[in-house]
Amino acid sequence: MVLGLGTDSTTSNFIDMLGEKLGLNELHNNMGVPTSQATAERAKRLMIPLTTLSEHHRLDLTVDGADEVDGDLNLIKGLGRALLREKIVEMHAEQFIVIVDESKVVTRLASRGPLPGEFMAGR
Repeated sequence: MVLGLGTDSTTSNFIDMLGEKLGLNELHNNMGVPTSQATAERAKRLMIPLTTLSEHHRLDLTVDGADEVDGDLNLIKGLGRALLREKIVEMHAEQFIVIVDESKVVTRLASRGPLPGEFMAGR
């Protein structure tokens, strides 16, 4: 399986678990396409094999986190630095999963910061 590996504190937990499962030989033949240098470094430390979109144009799955999510499951991504690479990797994925933990849940979107610019353009 070729996985897109997002850049987010919650995604870091997923990457840690992936590395653990690979290390225990519970998963086989998995490779990751990192969306940031930090993700690439974390994956390398955990011995997760890495690849690129040049080598694998289609990804089976991309996993990334959100910056905020409300009770209706609307979410905001893009408050970090890796948004462009995240979007490019996401576009190549057959499936895209967003994971969050309770620290990302808000009652109203944009309560932690301004909306990313692409959301403001249509207003």
